[in-house]
Amino acid sequence: MRYVLRADASLSIGAGHVMRSSAIAEEFIRRGEDVIFVGQISDLAWVEARIASLGFSQIHSDPTKFNSNPDSDVLILDSYGIVTDNFFIAPEKWLHIIAIVDELTPSYVCTLRIHPGLDEKWTGNSRTPILAGPKYIPFRSTLASNLSLNSNEKRDLKIAVVAGGSDPYNLVNEIAIILTKIPVLFEVYLFSRSTLDSIFDSRFHIVQIGQQLDELTRDADLILTTASTSSLEFLARGLCVGVARAVDNQNQYYKSLGELEVAALLGHRTLDNHWELEEQKIITLVTSSELRQKLKARATGLIDFNGAGRIVDAITNL
Repeated sequence: MRYVLRADASLSIGAGHVMRSSAIAEEFIRRGEDVIFVGQISDLAWVEARIASLGFSQIHSDPTKFNSNPDSDVLILDSYGIVTDNFFIAPEKWLHIIAIVDELTPSYVCTLRIHPGLDEKWTGNSRTPILAGPKYIPFRSTLASNLSLNSNEKRDLKIAVVAGGSDPYNLVNEIAIILTKIPVLFEVYLFSRSTLDSIFDSRFHIVQIGQQLDELTRDADLILTTASTSSLEFLARGLCVGVARAVDNQNQYYKSLGELEVAALLGHRTLDNHWELEEQKIITLVTSSELRQKLKARATGLIDFNGAGRIVDAITNL
């Protein structure tokens, strides 16, 4: 049996498809299975480095160069942009097709769907069997070793601002501008590849998004981010999180996080590409340790690090 991961990543697409599906691939590889990556990764060197280091038996950037075996190959598909009649995902080419899905995923023909969200009752517009909810959120293995540190050491508040793998809508800059107005001693790490304003004082540190993220956020008191897969990673690690909604595929996460009251909702990006952020909420998150502790307490135990294992068990039992 071979397991073939098909996902793409770029500054415009983001890193989410590759990162979450690669966690499933990582678990297959850990179990000694033959796993292949097929996809295009552009201008995200840290994502390329992850794929190169996981232990795939083959890596193909051009899908036309890979020939599947319908008697033994299982496809794990994570995409919004691959059309349903694309030659690569034709059902007759695969033993099984596993689709990672949300409300914006095309209606791919598949054997099993995985919905790595917070709503375990979500089914979408399909009768294909589905695994959904917090138990089926796959995380890369390194996150389990980067759990939140509760330090008794007196220090300035530590904040991290990160907007997915590429920050294509310049959210980090918008939040940073609000933070500059707060007369509090804190240390802020701004993770972004976008152009940031040069008005920041010595409290602010600009860091390229990449492999430093997990370690630098390990003892963070507050994470301000998008309502994406990364927000779930931070919650699972026991961190206090505030989220903004950047694109339509984040609607469900944004809504669920608010309904569960496990993250603070900070606003959204408008259709004309402007941010409508709730400045007072951001200020309160920064100044109220009581609010931060309440959010962390509500999120405790919501998500564990066994999602990839549960998914792999289900796929191997097909």
